[in-house]
Amino acid sequence: MSSKRNRSAWVDVRDPPQWVKDAAYEWFADPGVRSQNPVLHLNGTSYDYRVQVEETGGQVRWHYYRRQKPSRSRMPRGSLAAWAVVILVFLVVVVTGGGDLVSSVRTLVAGPPGTPGEDSTSPTPGDLETGPKTIDYPYVLRGGPGSIRFDAYRGVNDYLSTQYPASFDDEHDYWLQFVDDGIQDRYLKQLAENIRASETVPEDQARAAISMVQKIPYVDYPFDTPAKYPYHVLYHQNGDCDEKSLLLAYLLRELGYGVAVFHFREEQHMAVGIRAPARYCYGETGYAFIETTRPTIPTYAEGEYGGAGRLTSDPKVIVIADGDSFEGIWREHTDAAEWNRIQGMGRELDRYTYGRYRNLAQWYGMPY
Repeated sequence: MSSKRNRSAWVDVRDPPQWVKDAAYEWFADPGVRSQNPVLHLNGTSYDYRVQVEETGGQVRWHYYRRQKPSRSRMPRGSLAAWAVVILVFLVVVVTGGGDLVSSVRTLVAGPPGTPGEDSTSPTPGDLETGPKTIDYPYVLRGGPGSIRFDAYRGVNDYLSTQYPASFDDEHDYWLQFVDDGIQDRYLKQLAENIRASETVPEDQARAAISMVQKIPYVDYPFDTPAKYPYHVLYHQNGDCDEKSLLLAYLLRELGYGVAVFHFREEQHMAVGIRAPARYCYGETGYAFIETTRPTIPTYAEGEYGGAGRLTSDPKVIVIADGDSFEGIWREHTDAAEWNRIQGMGRELDRYTYGRYRNLAQWYGMPY
């Protein structure tokens, strides 16, 4: 096969740029647009991209492809000479006309503000607070419905899309950068305040945050795909296991709890741990287990989650913050034990047991 043909072929890519994923999420979130354009085509500087989704059994799988653009032709020698004359004349004007035009030279060389590679200043609120939309995120607390309102901005989402995660030798530092971004923090703190305003009891604030994140739709794509920031999960209203776990970890930290994330390397899965009394913790980790991909009872770790199946390996515990212990989680632990017992009884349940099963499902917002 010739090299020319290789360059024009579509190639599967597991790690597309963030801007491609953001455009894909916007396209996927609009069923009308997606029905008219079942395949998304995007044009980049060096590559064209194609995005398709596969929906089977309630799971969504993303497929990204890219194709190299044809090489651009060289600039004719005459054009190069003309540009050289223009630049020389421009520099003479700068020298004779003073320093006011120096910034113009810098703009000509470096490109407009915001271009990659430029040492730009932090974005202003005017830059960030564009494209506002108000979103109500539902949650369930002791069987009762509630919602948390949040004002999300396209400008913040777009800014964070340019903040590519850095590589670190230490895994803790890698994941911590997703919850420590200063711009994100400026806007996510309000969500934590809204949770406090919705529930006055501190432990119920934690329960509301857990349920809210669990109810955000789960999207399945390869675990080695770079994670989105927690703000992206809120803006696009979907996320995978690590992204939703990082969002919940951020919120629990802001609510004052000791929190960690559990990285199950063998199953390629992530969950959240909240500081709790030892008898309610996951193994010897010091943290109680919380699944984020779907509504389930905190401390219940016997399910099959996010395409990972049952969790059998020992997770790496990545501490996000020190803080308070969730002392009242004994209630969830008791309910989780009963839920696990009922799950082991098969499909045929007597009336009393089915009533308990239904009550627990409604109590925690689980389908049944």
